[in-house]
Amino acid sequence: MPSSYLFAASSEGRVYTLSTSSAAWRELPYLGLEFKKICAVPNFLWAIGGDRQVYVHVHGLDVPIRIREESYENERWLPIEGFSKTLLPTDRYKYSSADGSVERSVDKIRLPSMAWQWDGDWHLDLELDGQPLPEDGWMYALDFPATYAPKKSWNSYVRRRKWVRFRRYAALNSWCAVAPLHKDPTQEPFIDVAIGGTHVPNAPAGTLCVWAITAHGRAMFRTGVSKTSPEGLRWTAVPTPTGSELSQISVGPTGLVWAVLYNGRVIVRTGVTRDNLSGEAWLDVKTPVASASLRIVHVSVGTDAVWCVTSDHHAWFRRGIKGEAAGISEDSAIGKGWVEMVGNISMISVAANDQVFAVGAADRCLYHRSGVTAADPTGKKWRLIQCPMQISRTSSSHSIVSRKSGGSSSTPGSKHQSFSNLYSKEKEKGVVETCAVIETVLHSSSGSCASNGAPGLLKNERWKLSADSPPTIGSLNLTDRHKQRTAALRETSHASSAPAADVVEITGKFETQLRNPRAWSPVRSVGSVVGMEAHPESDSAVFESDSTHHGSDVFLGEDDDHTGSQFWTECGILWSCVAPGAATVDSSNMPNWFNEQQAGDSKVDVNANWRKDILSKLQRRQERLAKLQTVAKFEKAVELSSWVKSADARYQRPGGEFEDCIIELEWVSASGSSSQSGDSGTFTVLSPDGSATKIQFPLSDITCVQCCSEAGSPRIAIHAPHLPVNCSPVKLQFSSDSEMEDWLSHLSSVCSQINTLVGKPASNAIWLTSDLGDVFVFDAANVQAQQTAEPGEGYVERMDVSTCETPYYNTLYNGMPCGTELEISGCVYDDADQIRFDLQSHSTVKVQPHRVEKHRVIALHLNPRFNERTTVLNSMKESEWLEEIRNDKMAFAPGATFTLKIKALPEHYLIIVNSAVYTNYKYRIDPESVTRLYVSGRIKLFSVLYRCPSPIVSLERMHWRQMGGHIKRVFNSGADVVWGIACDNTAWVYNGGWGGMFLKGLEGSGKINPMIDTHTYYVYENQRWNPISGFTAKSLPTDRHMWSDVTGRQKRSKEHTKLLSTHCEWISDWAIDYNIPGGADKEGWQYAVDFPANYHAHKKLTDCVRRRRWMKRCRLTSSGPWQELSQSKILDAALQVLEDDGEGGQDVAAWAIASNGDVLIRHGVSGQNPRGDAWEHIASDQPLVGISVGPGGEVWTVARNGMVFFRYGISRQNPCGDAWQQVEAPAGVTFKAISVGRAGIWALDNQQRLAVRREISRTFPEGSHWQFLPNAANVPPHTEQHCGFRSISVGSEVWAISLNGIICKRCGITKENPAGVGWNLGIAVSLQSLVNASQIFIYNLYLQGQWQNVSVEGYM
Repeated sequence: MPSSYLFAASSEGRVYTLSTSSAAWRELPYLGLEFKKICAVPNFLWAIGGDRQVYVHVHGLDVPIRIREESYENERWLPIEGFSKTLLPTDRYKYSSADGSVERSVDKIRLPSMAWQWDGDWHLDLELDGQPLPEDGWMYALDFPATYAPKKSWNSYVRRRKWVRFRRYAALNSWCAVAPLHKDPTQEPFIDVAIGGTHVPNAPAGTLCVWAITAHGRAMFRTGVSKTSPEGLRWTAVPTPTGSELSQISVGPTGLVWAVLYNGRVIVRTGVTRDNLSGEAWLDVKTPVASASLRIVHVSVGTDAVWCVTSDHHAWFRRGIKGEAAGISEDSAIGKGWVEMVGNISMISVAANDQVFAVGAADRCLYHRSGVTAADPTGKKWRLIQCPMQISRTSSSHSIVSRKSGGSSSTPGSKHQSFSNLYSKEKEKGVVETCAVIETVLHSSSGSCASNGAPGLLKNERWKLSADSPPTIGSLNLTDRHKQRTAALRETSHASSAPAADVVEITGKFETQLRNPRAWSPVRSVGSVVGMEAHPESDSAVFESDSTHHGSDVFLGEDDDHTGSQFWTECGILWSCVAPGAATVDSSNMPNWFNEQQAGDSKVDVNANWRKDILSKLQRRQERLAKLQTVAKFEKAVELSSWVKSADARYQRPGGEFEDCIIELEWVSASGSSSQSGDSGTFTVLSPDGSATKIQFPLSDITCVQCCSEAGSPRIAIHAPHLPVNCSPVKLQFSSDSEMEDWLSHLSSVCSQINTLVGKPASNAIWLTSDLGDVFVFDAANVQAQQTAEPGEGYVERMDVSTCETPYYNTLYNGMPCGTELEISGCVYDDADQIRFDLQSHSTVKVQPHRVEKHRVIALHLNPRFNERTTVLNSMKESEWLEEIRNDKMAFAPGATFTLKIKALPEHYLIIVNSAVYTNYKYRIDPESVTRLYVSGRIKLFSVLYRCPSPIVSLERMHWRQMGGHIKRVFNSGADVVWGIACDNTAWVYNGGWGGMFLKGLEGSGKINPMIDTHTYYVYENQRWNPISGFTAKSLPTDRHMWSDVTGRQKRSKEHTKLLSTHCEWISDWAIDYNIPGGADKEGWQYAVDFPANYHAHKKLTDCVRRRRWMKRCRLTSSGPWQELSQSKILDAALQVLEDDGEGGQDVAAWAIASNGDVLIRHGVSGQNPRGDAWEHIASDQPLVGISVGPGGEVWTVARNGMVFFRYGISRQNPCGDAWQQVEAPAGVTFKAISVGRAGIWALDNQQRLAVRREISRTFPEGSHWQFLPNAANVPPHTEQHCGFRSISVGSEVWAISLNGIICKRCGITKENPAGVGWNLGIAVSLQSLVNASQIFIYNLYLQGQWQNVSVEGYM
């Protein structure tokens, strides 16, 4: 599970954080301001400061918040002037939005607040729907609005061009003050704030809801808050019922709002939906006990849970809360009743996953409610969170000084200024700035009344205490505790030997200093880092900083104490509030926050007598054992042990359906044998009564065991290429998931033992993932060991020809590159007229409009003709023989044995017969394009030896070992750095282990970590327009199913959608997806002329069909040898070992695409540090979806609109490069993926075609043009239904995954022909078609278990 953070505030106003992957509190840098209340969601903190104003803190973002501002310049053609800025009165503005409805003049577009900075100047966007525009950027059309084209035509009467400019949120890792309600911030201060709304049903991604309460008891809603607008736009007053003055408020992840009144009652906001985030009306909720003395003082809202604390410090749980439906159902919003919990609690807070945290009333300690699950939402008991405090000298030295001085909130030299201080200074100057706009929302709903009229006074007694007089909690005085802690910290600070000069205060700071007056906008400062009245000219000291620290060290890893800047303290802290909104805690895998089993003194007596006695006995035993081993000599014993495992299952007959069977796994282990062949076993499929054997094969023949389950059908596939045709893979179906996983674990374990594959694979391994998220690895170490011949002879493969007759075919997997040798021995029969030896290449394929032509290619044709007493040598190109060469010297003879050697030299084949040089044959066709050997005629073959400089790997016989974990895509650098991306775009790093949930507790290696992934199921609802009834579910006979998948070919329904395994669980209900590509109307519909077509959000006159997408999310729990890379979500990544520059070492270039399409580069990545150190953001005008890095560090990317960009200026001194350069594509072609390696630059377009970049050189590293490979149906790996590719990976070789899930390797790639000549195929799933009585459908259209992604960047 990705690490997350728990925030808490102490009674002194300091803010601390605790990571789920750590066991120590860290303090946020102290900026001279204490905080009364904090609330959190991931990456965002909102707080009430000591000056009673609201602050926001943005942290932990690897990708900066960067917003693109757009302005369209419009012109109309006039008969005399031509194109002019003079427009018709009915036209749009000269500078407008995309639809022309809003004026957007570039000189009037300002920054929202002082927390933002311009990132570059205004410039033209030279792109239109993936196609480049001229340098002036004009787009032409007939009229406004219309479809625009990049070229002017005779009827182009209007034109426009798009100006763009980016602005960036510069106040990261700083407390940013939000504008007050009035010019005088003390007129109506804030007393509470709450943030939530991260999962409002169907709301756009990044939506946030912020509510606050003023000292007058008014409810304020902050409009416009999102992950791209942290400070929002303005405060909006939300009316409350008459006589209701609020004292505390809480917002849940789904937007559900509960508020506490001063009289102890609670009210609930209903009608919170994606279209109305502030809700519609308030509903009153009864208190737990109808008593005037028992009041509710605090409430907290989760997803499906609401907890409260009453005035007697008891906790209560509200039953019946359903957050997903709270916006449309009042019963789901208010629940059904209260349940009392034990405990003495003063404050309670609920996380997004309904985990509960609390602050004790007497001891002011933090507690967590253990055992909270969906089945038991109330949990079991309260557990004390006991973690030490890790304090950085930079942040907490001032805290120590502050505590010594009595906890004063003001510090000499502090650059942070509160609202009150700033306001008083402005009053002295006689300058008052305009206050923030406040809107009042009026509803006609009966549940809401007019807003409170006269402002009220503070009614909460806890704020009547003076700031200099600490309150008393129970019998323990806070001042005494404060003195004890100050003394402890004084001792710790002396022990750290920190010089007094180092005890300084570190303030928050912009990533880029705001010294340029243009960085400040003269509009209302909604999000000033220092407050509303601060100005970069009059308050320049606020913007200066002597520190180079760009953010808090709180969010570093738990082991990132490289400079020794932290020290530990066990001092007690009195907590005032806790904010778990950003923490994701799994009740089944709790973090290391609890220390309940230690003794009261937390000390272990290592000198106890019983410990000494055990250690002495163990030492004497070890000495006797060592003496026995040195004296006695025993013969090594070989003990054979065996076991048999059997079960009932269902076996799929070749080309048929599943039938009952019995399966048996027999394993024989030689525990004392030194040879690798000591372990063996067989796998047998028997008839249901066990009398007949259906199929049997040794375990050493198995190349892969993978899960290929479907919903309700647990299955595994066993790949064994030596089985008869159409018998591999062997598919087995089990009665339950647990039984399937048991067999999968045993088969995976024994196959790994037979192949001696355990632990970490080699750095040059090939990584592969399946559709189900399983990760597999091919390690060539064993293959290299088996094929190694004498030193200097390379690798040798001895082909089995004992049972072969001519014509004889065999694949030459490495071709015939220079240094390769082929040795063939045999005997010619007496009656032979001629014999033939061919080195064949893949046939060339030409796709014609109505047919596909295949042309044979033969690189070498050696044809001794005994009837003509001559030997013919020739080559064939495009099915035509070239000029033949005749040699009358006969080296072969009928009835005689022979030994033929064919050696590939730099310029020709050297042919040796019977140890004598026969002739040379100059290359006519590239020898690296050779793919197989063909022998025919009356010959008896004795042996065939294939020698090659590189390891000879058969794709069909490659053994794929499952590694563990759940990963969608994997990336291998070749330098012990392997990254992975899950379905939810979480980035993971391989930690060198092996095992996980798929091994079911059997032996593994390394550290196995829990992994949680989320997946979304989609179902499409389709309708056709009827002239009488309008849109209806009744369709034409030729239409798609009314409930289908995205293609419309497969029938889908919400009722029949099932989870794949017991490790999955639903985490949401079916809901309409409004964020579908292309947009949707208010009901989620998309419209089109017909099925299938381009869909749009609004109905047009010619639209006859419509569809909408339903979605449902599930969570998958797994485990594997992976650890989280960072908090950032990643769409794509690229790892590449850079070419050696002679300085030694292997530098790994690591690039990625963030979820918002921005580019990131990871610094410090190496084999010793595969996670790297930190991300650096690289700006890009276009949102990107794909990225790849070449061996020279060159970076290629694919934009969301299908355009390809090349990053130039990259060097070791400048690893980030200079700028992006667009690489033009053929008209109408858009790409979706790209891969760069030593074998070239390859790309995959949206029509599933592969293209290779031609004419790449050092002078022109971007090449000249794209060469596309034809997708010909029924030409392997393509079929009639699946024609194309789904992924591509380029290293020293080019590998791809076809649409039908077959792994392929491109052969014949040379400098002259970078596109290669054909594909060698590896293992694949069995393609079957099932026939139903009522309908016929293709079963393998999206067959589970197919290969999804391959990574060969580090191979060879």
